Amino acid sequence: MKIGIDAGPIVGDRGGVGWHTYYLLREMLAQNRDVEFIAYARPGTQAPGEVRSWPGRESLRWVEVSKWAMGRRGTVDGLDLYHGTNFKMHTRGRFGGVVTIHDLWLERFPRYSTKPFGQRLSSFKTRRTAHRARRVITVSEFSARELMELYGLPAGQIAVIPNAVADDFVALHDDSAMSGLRQRIQLPPRGYILFVGGADPRKNHRTFLEAAAMVRQELSGRTLLLAGSRTHPFGSYEETAAACGLRDQVLCPGRLSQDDLRLLYSHADLFVFPSLYEGFGMPVLEAMACEVPVVTSNSTALREVAGDAAILVDPANPRAMGEAMVTALNDESLRASLRANGLARVQKFTWQTAARQTLDLYAALCR
Repeated sequence: MKIGIDAGPIVGDRGGVGWHTYYLLREMLAQNRDVEFIAYARPGTQAPGEVRSWPGRESLRWVEVSKWAMGRRGTVDGLDLYHGTNFKMHTRGRFGGVVTIHDLWLERFPRYSTKPFGQRLSSFKTRRTAHRARRVITVSEFSARELMELYGLPAGQIAVIPNAVADDFVALHDDSAMSGLRQRIQLPPRGYILFVGGADPRKNHRTFLEAAAMVRQELSGRTLLLAGSRTHPFGSYEETAAACGLRDQVLCPGRLSQDDLRLLYSHADLFVFPSLYEGFGMPVLEAMACEVPVVTSNSTALREVAGDAAILVDPANPRAMGEAMVTALNDESLRASLRANGLARVQKFTWQTAARQTLDLYAALCR
């Protein structure tokens, strides 16, 4: 088979979709099936250096092409199938194409769209793409239900292939490296509670900080470390911290590397991920893989991903969230249980499985 794939998300500053595409493509190449991949990216975006050392790299051709020229590429390159990894399907193969739709956050909450003319046109295009695709891949049963409800897709047109955690996400108890990181980001030498996600309103840093303010005394002076983009058109970490009276307890180092995040997960007293809406929620599994207790939302895909390995709370209830944080910090028996259950939970989500299921889907569609 000759498969075209949108590799644009893995170039530059990767977010969740970028890491999904990165690990999925890496593992599909490693499985060494009889598949030739053509990875498409914008002009001037060369393959990241580490791609050159991936197992199976000889089966990957990297092509830089403008989006305006993509329409004909499926025919020009003789593709059997094209996989749009980021909501769009820029071309087709002789057996059509598949598209990955990770979530429908802005369908549910269009008021948070930052597009100049709102979300309507983008939603129309994504819906049209979904109906034109041979299959829509999504990353959770929750997102599959959203696709059926909001886009009217039949269940048979949807393939659920969950995300995973990379094998290199493991606990890193390296005191020397952590000391260097503390100095670099000016993290005080005391315990801290970690939040990852950025100031995007769906990541819900506001409720997290409101909850922390309610139980401030019980947090025993721990730093509230909020990683990710500090500002968003709908608010900022610093503004919310000031409004909650937590300016002196909050640290916002901005976006961090995967290596830095692994260290921070591994040395945190607690990880809190109170997102209002997730199609999956990879940070929950990353934290579990690094053996830190997790408090997360009891809604959307997070309940499905976390299972019994986290404390689940209403993301709109700061009082309940604050109480859950205090419990998770002080109950040593519970903390040990959360760590053990978290490590077991992570084993259920692997990129090897995701790659195998994706390759099987390609093969079925190209018969």
